[in-house]
Amino acid sequence: MAKVKHLPDSNQNVRIKRLTVQLYQRGSAIYVKLHYNGRNLPFSTGLRCSPRQLDVKSFTVLNDESATAYLQALRSDFQRAFTDFLLTKRTPDLREIKKVVIDKSGIEPDKPTAIECLDKFYKDEFESLSGIDFERKTVEKKRYLVERIKQYILTYRQNPYLKLSDLKAIDAQQVVTFCKKTYGHGHNHAVLHAEFLKRTLNYAIANEWLEKNPFAFFRPKRERKAVIALKEKDIHRLQERVFHSREYNYVRDVFLFCCYTGLAYIDVSRLNSSHLLILQNGEQLIKIKRGKNDNDCIIPLVPQALQILDKYGDHEECLLRKRLLPVYANQVMNRILKEIQAACNITVRLTTHVARKTCASYYIANGVPLTSVATMLGHKKTSTTELYYTERSEEAVIRHMREYQARKENEAPNRKAM
Repeated sequence: MAKVKHLPDSNQNVRIKRLTVQLYQRGSAIYVKLHYNGRNLPFSTGLRCSPRQLDVKSFTVLNDESATAYLQALRSDFQRAFTDFLLTKRTPDLREIKKVVIDKSGIEPDKPTAIECLDKFYKDEFESLSGIDFERKTVEKKRYLVERIKQYILTYRQNPYLKLSDLKAIDAQQVVTFCKKTYGHGHNHAVLHAEFLKRTLNYAIANEWLEKNPFAFFRPKRERKAVIALKEKDIHRLQERVFHSREYNYVRDVFLFCCYTGLAYIDVSRLNSSHLLILQNGEQLIKIKRGKNDNDCIIPLVPQALQILDKYGDHEECLLRKRLLPVYANQVMNRILKEIQAACNITVRLTTHVARKTCASYYIANGVPLTSVATMLGHKKTSTTELYYTERSEEAVIRHMREYQARKENEAPNRKAM
């Protein structure tokens, strides 16, 4: 009976290519030879010993602990660097591996890598100031930016040890493209990542880890999105609607108060009597620092806002919590606002943040200067107010043109009289 010839497993025929690190001597000098994929790279370690002292298999030098520790660490560093090349999908090159381990070109002890600099910048400028200069949610958002930028370095540049000096101007736009393709971010949100990396490089320059910022001339344009805000008719509809549920009336009143003051949820939730100021002429205003960025907000109170405050002046829960208004958790507010939206047949999706944008759009449409509205909202730049908080409505344009024509008509008789 013929014998069946078993073919060896195909996996056994595939030999995994490994890096071999060997020791040898020339006279008393100790050398290392790297071997990979049929190529060799010998070089001197700078150490010397008698041939009897060196054990090439265990990488030890008898009676010399420091030389032994150096040789064994050298072997481990070469294997670690070789593994990093494989994990980052780089073709292992013996000379490049030697540079990383011996010349320390990949990891400079006094300068962090790009990824390490990102972590340092985040920890020093944001994490350490959480609850002091920044809200916890703001710090968490910055951490997400860091993680996505690190992912770009690992995916596009394919080097976890990328040096700061190896970043180029083109990386700024590539970060934006990477965030759009990988995470589906819109243009403005993707740009935030490149701008954060630019700030990180300025931080590196301040610490003398980098000479110049390759992103110095990166000034991307932001896309202007349509601002979602309520029309005046929607505000009046909310004012006139009375709900049977006490909670619905509370949420409606807080929302309208934010429409008239521009306060963000976190600021209206902590509003108390210390934030109210009375001027010499009897007018009242709110002066409060924003919880998000500590910017000052100066908000004159219009009669509609004062009426809401008076309504809750003797409210038991407000007195107990030392607050001016009964404010629920943000999630609860937004849930009830959706139901109020449906009950009032309002097409705009109501959220606590929509009230803030409604405030800006409402006052600017009614002739309040942009600089004043920016001060009310706590914006340092009027461009922020104009780009993200102001709705350009047809009604406002038509009204402004009518007012302009009325002024011109009133001026005409006065000129004739002169």
